[in-house]
Amino acid sequence: MLEVLSLRILFVLAFVCCNPGLFFFPLNGQSQRSFQFPDILAVGSHVTIAAVGDVMLGSWVSPILEIKGAFYPFTQTRKHLRSTDIAIANLEAPFTLVGEPFEKKFNFKVPPKFARGLPDGGIKVVTLANNHIMDYGETGLISTMAALDNIGVKHSGAGMNFIEAHKPAVVAIDGRSVAFFGYSMTFPTEFYAKEDSSGTAYPEPEILTSMLAAWRDSVDFIVTSFHWSAEKREAPKDYQIFFAHLAIDSGSDLVLGHHPHVLQGLEIYKNKLIAYSLGNFAFGSYSQYARDSIILKVHLSQDGLLFGQCVPINVDNSEVEFQPQPVSGERAAAIISKLQKLSLPLNGEKNILSDSGLILGDWANFYDDWLLSTTTMSYLNVALPDSSIGRP
Repeated sequence: MLEVLSLRILFVLAFVCCNPGLFFFPLNGQSQRSFQFPDILAVGSHVTIAAVGDVMLGSWVSPILEIKGAFYPFTQTRKHLRSTDIAIANLEAPFTLVGEPFEKKFNFKVPPKFARGLPDGGIKVVTLANNHIMDYGETGLISTMAALDNIGVKHSGAGMNFIEAHKPAVVAIDGRSVAFFGYSMTFPTEFYAKEDSSGTAYPEPEILTSMLAAWRDSVDFIVTSFHWSAEKREAPKDYQIFFAHLAIDSGSDLVLGHHPHVLQGLEIYKNKLIAYSLGNFAFGSYSQYARDSIILKVHLSQDGLLFGQCVPINVDNSEVEFQPQPVSGERAAAIISKLQKLSLPLNGEKNILSDSGLILGDWANFYDDWLLSTTTMSYLNVALPDSSIGRP
């Protein structure tokens, strides 16, 4: 315990000495003061990940891309997605020009030439485990995987058979490795891969547990993505909480969710972060329910969550026309405030999210400790109250 505390002390001291900038979190019960963690802390056994929600470049988007180009949807968010080691998104439409549409209400497809916008925008990994990737059958899936392979974007969550669908995408970054698992828990069930048929990965509890456990010692970090819940639903269902906790208990370092098209709350479980729904990102609809979202930046260490940052974005396509845009001021404050309220019941009514969008791991549970107050306030050239001087 003393060794862990010493490491935390050294981290704080080293950080304060070396990293200028501003962020917000409470100190000594006083009003919020500014302090910023670096955008990237990718040294040693750390890794930084940016995560966004649903990307669907078909429907209303494709005609705009024909005019403005494949890079257009990511122009305003590129710097955020590129500021981390790896960025991941949910790819919710196949890249294909061929294939027979599955009989359902909505079928999406995107010309493969627009796939190149993903890596230019900073996205290195996509999950294919969702209710649209098989809209044009196995032919569409094959075309999608080929398009992604051609541009160097890793993918998981779907494959030509059960085994392929359940394999993770593994990304190596400066001597560290991250495995990305993708699972779909949405209809139609015909999209689920079987032993001898293509499709998406469904996370039977025994399979989820065994897959994550099998990879736990082979990689440095595991990220598990779920397509689940119900559209427009802001509170996670009981089964989401069960599977998110099961994934972490089985070895996952981060859990990401999507499908509702709106934000759901954040939870810290065993010092691991769960984002139950990241809402929309670049998505081809004009739904007035999907107006606000976030880019989630997460900094992981071998002990779990170091810290995270929620970057509020506008995804109301009547305003941004399929080009998500970071927001500030009252709009940003409103998004963070709502996310705080959605997260409270998931964390025993404890607020894990600061007004600036900062999330701290368990290492920072000593907000009011003399050390953290002293180092941060000294760095900010703010005098400490007399009552705190000399307190251990």
